[in-house]
Amino acid sequence: MLIKNVILSIFLIFSLGACMEPTYDSGKLKVIEVTDHDFKINGESAVTIIVGHANVAEYSFSIRKSDLKKGILLQSESDNNSNVRADGTFFSEYYVQSKDHDTHASIEIVEIDPAQKVARIAVGAKLVNLKNEDYKELEITVLELTGKNLEHLLNEVKI
Repeated sequence: MLIKNVILSIFLIFSLGACMEPTYDSGKLKVIEVTDHDFKINGESAVTIIVGHANVAEYSFSIRKSDLKKGILLQSESDNNSNVRADGTFFSEYYVQSKDHDTHASIEIVEIDPAQKVARIAVGAKLVNLKNEDYKELEITVLELTGKNLEHLLNEVKI
């Protein structure tokens, strides 16, 4: 009888564990990818920094390569600055800057140090889903770029 109770208890423990929703450590926001393909913003070569949690792309920030200089701060309120672009995708829903909504995006080049092989860029955004007017906001976050991402960022950039 004791063995039967032990087996039943183990079965119940595993059954309850299987019913629990799994938790994922989303970790901190990190750079997923820096684009290495050629595209332009206002006729100038540009780059996109894609960021997210747990290797899932959430936000993307695009900036002209000519603006990649330490101390540069680009801001867009309600999509009023075409030199900085931001958008996001969450559960297949698309979020953008909008002239008709309270949205903003900012990118600041905190540091670019090719000798130390690192760049730090602060990004922030408030974006809107135009279908349902839902908002997503990213507080100012400093991202560190190294390795291939740094190479793609600095490709053809004169510092």
